[in-house]
Amino acid sequence: FETVRTTSSIYDKIFNFDSLLNKLDNLLQEEMDNDSLDTGCPYLLEIHYLLTMARDFQDQMTVMANVSTEDVQRTSRKLFSRISGLVTKFDQLLTGLINDVVEMIRNEQISLVIRLFKIFDLEEREDTKINVMRTVIKTKEIEADKTAVKKLPSGISGLGGNNKNKDVVYPTDQGIYHEIINGTISTRTQSRGYKNFFINNLKDSINSMFINVRETYFGDKAYEVLNNLDWVFNELMIVREHLTKLSPTGWNIFNEYFDVYYHELNVLVNELVESEPETLVLLDILDYDKLFQANLIADFGFTKKTVKSVIGDEQKEKIFTDYLNLIVTKMTEWIANLEKAEFEVFDERNTPPHIDDKGLFYLDGTKTCFQMFTQQVDVASGANQAKILVGVVEKFTGLLLKRQKDWTNKINNEVARLLNFNRVYDLDPQNVPEEDYCPGGLMEYLIAVINDQMRAADYIVAISRKCSALLSKSWIKEVTECSDSALDASADLVKVCCRSITTIMFDDMKGAYTEIFSKAWYTGSHIKQIAATINEFVIDTKPRMSPVVFSSFIGFVIDDCFLNYINALNEKHSFKMKNNKFSDAIKRDFEILFKLFAGVINEDQKAEIIDRRFRFFEIFMDISCEPVDSVMEFWKTMVLEYPETPIDFLEAVLTCRKDVSSSERKHLTQEGLEYLDSSEIKQSLREMVDMGIEPLFVSNFVFESSKWRESD
Repeated sequence: FETVRTTSSIYDKIFNFDSLLNKLDNLLQEEMDNDSLDTGCPYLLEIHYLLTMARDFQDQMTVMANVSTEDVQRTSRKLFSRISGLVTKFDQLLTGLINDVVEMIRNEQISLVIRLFKIFDLEEREDTKINVMRTVIKTKEIEADKTAVKKLPSGISGLGGNNKNKDVVYPTDQGIYHEIINGTISTRTQSRGYKNFFINNLKDSINSMFINVRETYFGDKAYEVLNNLDWVFNELMIVREHLTKLSPTGWNIFNEYFDVYYHELNVLVNELVESEPETLVLLDILDYDKLFQANLIADFGFTKKTVKSVIGDEQKEKIFTDYLNLIVTKMTEWIANLEKAEFEVFDERNTPPHIDDKGLFYLDGTKTCFQMFTQQVDVASGANQAKILVGVVEKFTGLLLKRQKDWTNKINNEVARLLNFNRVYDLDPQNVPEEDYCPGGLMEYLIAVINDQMRAADYIVAISRKCSALLSKSWIKEVTECSDSALDASADLVKVCCRSITTIMFDDMKGAYTEIFSKAWYTGSHIKQIAATINEFVIDTKPRMSPVVFSSFIGFVIDDCFLNYINALNEKHSFKMKNNKFSDAIKRDFEILFKLFAGVINEDQKAEIIDRRFRFFEIFMDISCEPVDSVMEFWKTMVLEYPETPIDFLEAVLTCRKDVSSSERKHLTQEGLEYLDSSEIKQSLREMVDMGIEPLFVSNFVFESSKWRESD
């Protein structure tokens, strides 16, 4: 009876099948001829119902035909030949609706969205059912085949009785046929994959959008796209606020849309990265990435842990590297050109340095250098990328340190050039070879470099503060380290310039210094000449040098003045002790020098710069004039107060004392050295370093004829 009823049902369906397909075709054509956003696609569910009915019938009849004769199979294929065309039309209709699903929300076609997702929901559930059923049939058939093999005689089984099953695809048509006849399968016989259809069409649709974007923004306009991608967030917001409520449960429709949009954005942005853009565009890309992530957190519920970079972490690192490399290349080129220009001016010295409104010398280079740097810092700050900003600071600091090193080398070479010129000129003023010529004005230019480095320090501090205000504590530390190293380098260059100026100054006085302690010195005016020359240099220098540096500069001048004074011990003039001639001459000299230096330093510097140095000479007089048996007492006093004093100094003084024999000198020097190496003096040295006290000028004294060092 069931077979008769089934046969009758099949007959009725076949009889009415052509009219069913005609109706389906008409409905599809009508919907495809109209704009679904306007009409709301009223026949959508009916079309799906009729097409599903037709396809279910096709599935079942195809299975039945496959287990029947070839004539039945040919008849089946002819009967269902129109189905594939109608499925294609239906898929085209669905594709259009998928493409417009967000627009449906905007047009308030909510009913259409609901009906569309009902179709996909039904399709997914029916696919799940048939997939489960096919798995059950497959399992049953495999078990049945295994049981049949076991029942065969062993010989037949061993001869390959099961070989025919090796190419069998489960579930078989026969297995599915039985379930159709039994009524277990009453709809489709295989899945139709409409969820994947939705996802694939979604990908194609969004990909088409981005193809249009590329066609709109190409060539010189390509990078403008970064400012015209707000629509992506608008689309995603509609998905999040509306489609998530209307789509099938478990689809997680927002993630589906987000993943596709993210992929397309990632490809688009990385195309821009790979096109080797200018530095500003790289910053725009990073800025867009930051905006992208901020929007995901603010509007879409992402957290810092789940948010994704639209560039990708590896590519983001590449952008950082590319940007910094571009900046370094440009800044290196800029600074190289700047150095070339300013070094030419420095070497030629055709005109004096510029004078600012405070009367201080300056050169153009430092201001220009920091203007370039400030511009790059401002650009990097605008990108809101801490890593970029800190990277720019680090890279520029490296270039700045190199520039200051180049200046140091340039100054050292130029000072050596001037000293050589002075030596050649002193030998024969009328016949100085052209290759030995050195233009004047070097001291003025050195003062200008000093002032420029003080301005550089102000720039460095200002930039450091500006950057620190924009950064978190973790990044501020790196900026501070850069700032400190740049400031240290500026201070070092200032010191080089000050030392270079004093070297030039005292080179002019070397003749007078060699006469110190000589016979002529006792009644001569050597120190007056030296003081007058120093005063002239100081008068010329003070109004043109930064006041902050000038106080330190005077310290260098005093140190070099006194070092050159005691260096006269190397001339080995014998001290004249009779009638206090030596002590009176020393006192005379230092009254002149005290008056000179007291007039050029501030009162608050007096103790550090003058008193400490003149105290040294008081002890020097004691060692030089007091009885030989008290020398060691005064030496210990000197070393306790000035632990940096070398043993050379004691040996030099004893050498110039006529009343000290060679054996006494050797004995006293040995005893003095032992005390110098004592734990007491070593502790004093450590304390001096801990307190930040700079070594006195005497630490640089070398007795060139030291027999002690030779024997040592």
